[in-house]
Amino acid sequence: MKSQETQNTKTENKPENLNVQGTGKSEPITQVQRNNVITNRDLPNPLVRYGFTLVILATFLFFVAIYYGIINP
Repeated sequence: MKSQETQNTKTENKPENLNVQGTGKSEPITQVQRNNVITNRDLPNPLVRYGFTLVILATFLFFVAIYYGIINP
């Protein structure tokens, strides 16, 4: 009895038994879709992105510190 149960669980987990939909029905990418893809070349330098984020965060924390009286200008 146990050997049949273990045998059934082994066959249920095989990739052939999984329901994969749409693998063979993919449509080709058109030129318009290809032109609208954002790549790493389109984005600014990572140092600029991180620096800009840090400046905004530091400014926000500065105003919060002034508001709560931690910094007295």
